[in-house]
Amino acid sequence: MAGQHWQRFKLVTGLILGCCLLATSTMAMELGGADISMQSTTKYRLQWSDSPAPEMLIQDDSDQDFFETLSADINWREQGLTFSTMASYAKDLDGTKSGSIFQDYTDSRGSHRQDFECYYAYLEKTGLLDDNLTIRAGRQYAYGAESIHFDGLWTHLDIPSWLNMEVEGFGGLVVQHYSDLGPSGIGGGNLRIHPLSGLSLELNAVVFEETSWETQVYWQPSDIWTVRGRVAFINDHTRFIDASLSTTIPTTGTTLDFSFYRRYAISSQADYLFDFSYTLDEALSETAHSFYLMQEQGYIELDFRISQPVSFVKGLTVYGRYTNRTLAEGDDEDLYNTDFQRVTAGFDLEEGVTWKGFKMSAGFSRWWEDRDKFYEEESTSWFVDLHQELFERFALEAGYYHKNEDVNSLIEDEASTRWRSAIGYQMCEHSRIKLEYEYAEDDYYEEELGIDHINTLTVSLDLDF
Repeated sequence: MAGQHWQRFKLVTGLILGCCLLATSTMAMELGGADISMQSTTKYRLQWSDSPAPEMLIQDDSDQDFFETLSADINWREQGLTFSTMASYAKDLDGTKSGSIFQDYTDSRGSHRQDFECYYAYLEKTGLLDDNLTIRAGRQYAYGAESIHFDGLWTHLDIPSWLNMEVEGFGGLVVQHYSDLGPSGIGGGNLRIHPLSGLSLELNAVVFEETSWETQVYWQPSDIWTVRGRVAFINDHTRFIDASLSTTIPTTGTTLDFSFYRRYAISSQADYLFDFSYTLDEALSETAHSFYLMQEQGYIELDFRISQPVSFVKGLTVYGRYTNRTLAEGDDEDLYNTDFQRVTAGFDLEEGVTWKGFKMSAGFSRWWEDRDKFYEEESTSWFVDLHQELFERFALEAGYYHKNEDVNSLIEDEASTRWRSAIGYQMCEHSRIKLEYEYAEDDYYEEELGIDHINTLTVSLDLDF
C-alpha cells in the first residue's frame, strides 16, 4: 500500500476512534423525561488494485470513501409519542475521476462528490381511539402493494371486533433519492383480516401513475404446515404470482419448502417503486439521473429446499436446494436474465462438537445455463465462512469464495475468487470496532477493466446507546 494511503488510513481511523469517545461521553442523555436511543455506524473504506492496463482511459489505482449512518428514537412514553429518524452521509475523499474502475454513486453527486440522505424522520402518536389508532407524520416508508418512500401521513387502525381487522392508509409526496421525479403525489391503503387463528388475508393498493394491487394469504393450519400466496398487479398488468408450501417433520426436525414464482416483465414506468431496474449506460455517467438495482424479464421459477439437523452431531445442520428458472416465451437472454438450473448444498455448524464461540458455514453450488458463448454455460462454486469469538471481546472472521468459471455472471458473485478476513473488538457493551480486508479477482476485471484484482480495507465503528 502506498505511503499516502497509509497516512490517510491512520488519520481517518484516529478520527473514528475519537468520535467514539466523544459520542460515548456526550450523547447518552435525557430530553424532557424521554427515553433516547441512538445508533451510529461509521466506515472508512480504502480500495486499491494493480495499475490499470495502459489502454484504459483512467489510470486510478485506488479510492478512499467515508460513510456515516445515524439513527435515533426519542420516546415520550406517557404521552404515547415517538420521534424516529435515520440519515446517512457519504463522501469520496480523493476525487475519483469519471471512468475510474472505483467510480460509484457518490462520485456522480456533483463537484463535491458527497451525498446526504434522510431516509426517515417522523413523529408517531399512539393510544388514540381507545388505543386502537396510530398516526405517523413526516418522512417515512409504507409497505403493501408497493414499498414506497414519501413525505406525508400514515394511519393504522385496529378493529378487533370485526374479524380482527387492521386498516392502514397513507399518502403524501414521493421521495426518491436517486431520481428527479418532482413533487408527485402518492397514496394507498392496506386491509388485513384474521378470520381464524393462523389465517391472514390482505388486500393492498397504491395509487400513483398507475394503480398497483396486491392480495396475500397466509395460513398455518397446524404447527407443521404453512401456506403462503401472493398475486400482484400494476393496473391491468399482472406483476407476479408467488406461492409456497412449507412443512416440518416433528420426529426428525426436517424442514421442507416448495415454491412457485411467476414474474412478469416490467410494463409500467411506476414500477421503480417495486423493482428498481438497472441501465448499464448510466452506470458510469458523471450525473446520475436514476439509480437502479436490477431489471428482470418475465420468468417462471420453481424452488425446492430441505434443511436437516444432524442429531448425532450437536450444532450441525445440513441443507440443500434445487432451483429451475425458465424465461417467458419471447424474452431474450442478456447479462441479467437467462434460463438456468442450480443445485446448492451445504452445512451450518454452531459450537456443538467444536468449541465455545465458533461458527462455520460451508457449501457449494452447481449451475447450468443456456446462453451465448460469451457467458459460462455451467460452473461450480464453493464457499466457507468462519467466525470465532475470543476472550469475550474479540471476534475473528474469515471467508473464501471461488467459482471455476470466472466470466462475469450475476447469477452468483461477480468475482470468481474472494478472500475475506476481519477482526472485531467489543470496546464496551454498546460499542464495537471492526477491521476487514477483502481480496477479489476475476478475468472480467482484467479483460474489461484492465486490472487483475481489487483489494478493499474497511474500518467500521458501531455505537448503540
